[in-house]
Amino acid sequence: MKDYIVVIGASNIDIGGHPYNKLVAGDSNPGRISISYGGVGRNIAHNLTLLGVDTKLITAAGQDVLGREMLRYCRDTGIDTDHSLISDDIHSSMYIYINDDGGNMELAVSHVEITDLIDPDYIDSLKDLINHSAAVISDSNISRDSLMHLLDICKVPVYIDTVSTAHSSKIKGCLNGIDTIKPNKLEAEYLTDITINDDSDYVKAAQSFLDQGVKRIFISAGHEGIIAADTDGIYKVSSYPSEIVSTTGAGDSAMAAIAWASMNKNNSITDIAKAANAVASMTLEVKETNNPYLSRESALKKINSADVEVIRLK
Repeated sequence: MKDYIVVIGASNIDIGGHPYNKLVAGDSNPGRISISYGGVGRNIAHNLTLLGVDTKLITAAGQDVLGREMLRYCRDTGIDTDHSLISDDIHSSMYIYINDDGGNMELAVSHVEITDLIDPDYIDSLKDLINHSAAVISDSNISRDSLMHLLDICKVPVYIDTVSTAHSSKIKGCLNGIDTIKPNKLEAEYLTDITINDDSDYVKAAQSFLDQGVKRIFISAGHEGIIAADTDGIYKVSSYPSEIVSTTGAGDSAMAAIAWASMNKNNSITDIAKAANAVASMTLEVKETNNPYLSRESALKKINSADVEVIRLK
């Protein structure tokens, strides 16, 4: 067993709009426009690398200028991209989002068709790399067939980032074999067919995931924190205080932190949830999709900076 993690998923060129004032629909809003590199898979890999984890990214990019620059940036960050696909025919994927004046994402459009190149055959060609890792994390931007094949061939823990309700449809009803899943409230409702209004509903949703074969569940409850569940119990772990600059990328950093903290076998599920909340709060406090100041040391400092509340719900 090697001490590296394989991440499979999308890499995007992110174009962000950040208005100075309250958004006015149907009008041009004064503000700041940023260009950065994102994509759920790439963001998770980036955060894992910042946390000191040897990370191998399986993604797809085009031969266009922005795609080449994105992969170069990944390599400069320390991410191993040697097993990623480069296409001569398809343009690199792009993600355009507009935040509101409070830093919350108001609207977004994603163009990630190139990710379909990560098909079952390509995943099968890398099964030795995957099965000698500590774990594999996949976002649900890849196809349903690819996700199902990954679950079939994997001998190591599989983590799934659900991305959105639309992408979650690829795994609905087929959760058996997933070690760890990290949906938000809307995605959890969709995957379990349970409407969540309070803590008792979170318990029902978490139990539904467990009943469907998932070993560990981390449901993002926004400012309330994370609902963390495994066969030993269901807990609510409160969030860390933070001044929100942008919510983009916070969920991706939380997934990276879950995988990072899980590498320490002494960590309980609530310890892991604390790590996820701490790293997510660090991401919320910067304009970048990935906090450039994130490191193993800064994450541990943040984790120990506050006594967050842990409530056993079941």
